[in-house]
Formats: sequence, C-alpha cells, structure tokens
Amino acid sequence: MAERIESGMYRTDDLDFITDKPHMFEGLEMPDEAYYKALDNGMITDLPENGRLVYTHDFYVAMYKKLESGMGSVEAYESLGFDTKVTGVEKAYQAAKRAREKAAANKLYTVDPSSYDGSIPPEQMMEMANLSSEELIAYLKARNYYLEELVEAQKKTQSVLADILTSSKAKR
Repeated sequence: MAERIESGMYRTDDLDFITDKPHMFEGLEMPDEAYYKALDNGMITDLPENGRLVYTHDFYVAMYKKLESGMGSVEAYESLGFDTKVTGVEKAYQAAKRAREKAAANKLYTVDPSSYDGSIPPEQMMEMANLSSEELIAYLKARNYYLEELVEAQKKTQSVLADILTSSKAKR
C-alpha cells in the first residue's frame, strides 16, 4: 500500500513504488505549495486544474506597459510579482504574448470605466501600472462607481437591521 500524503492522494508510480511527486491525473503533476505562494499576488483570478493561469485585466494592462517601456517578457513578468523559478519562463512568454494580442485587438487600453476594477485601492493600482491621464480618469470613475454601490449596499443593510426589534418588552 502506498503512503498517503496530506491532500489525501497516494504517491505511487506504475509499479506501486512510492514516488516524490503526487499526481492529480495521469501525466499531470500536482503543483506544490511554493507554486501557490508564488501566485499569491492578487493578479490571478483562477487556477484551473489544467494548470493554466487566468490573469486579471489589470495584470495585462500592467504587463503591456512594462513591455512597451522596454522590458523583456520574463523581466516584466517577474516585476509584477511572479517567480519564474517556480512558475517557469513559458508562463511569462505566454502572458506577454496574450498582453500584446489584447493590445492589438484594442481590448487593453480603453478609457471605459468598466474595463477597470474599482475595488482595487488607488495605491495598489498605481503600483501595478503607470496610467495615462485618460486611463486614470477611467479607473477613478470605476472606483467611484464601486464606492457608490458599496454605500448603497450599506444603507440597505442598515435599514434591514433597523427593522429588527431588539427590545425585550412586548409592544402594545
């Protein structure tokens, strides 16, 4: 019987010998904890089982700006908080390629507020990318929309809580 690891999977190879690497599916290795820590920078929206990374829109904006400033694919990827020693340089090249494709399709640099995430604080947004004045205005509009919705949600929550009786005395 093979050794059971923390995730509940067994580490065995075809001949039932214990191996060093756990497997999720035949031929697909499960990433280790360092891999997930390397991706914990707020620029990943999803990590499907197939190993592909789903980046945020803001990541592509920041990546393309860094590429346009003269950085190479790997250098730009690492400057955004990814460790290519863990993720591999192929992910950096693919992310750069996708950022260039989005820019060519005019899906990257839009001054439409809906293309920005208003929940990101301004300090963090300024760290990620040097925005032009039009992009900054679009981001600030998105931020404003986000905060207005947040205030409306808080107002509704307060009114719901105010309707709840908290008195121990019976009403007459």
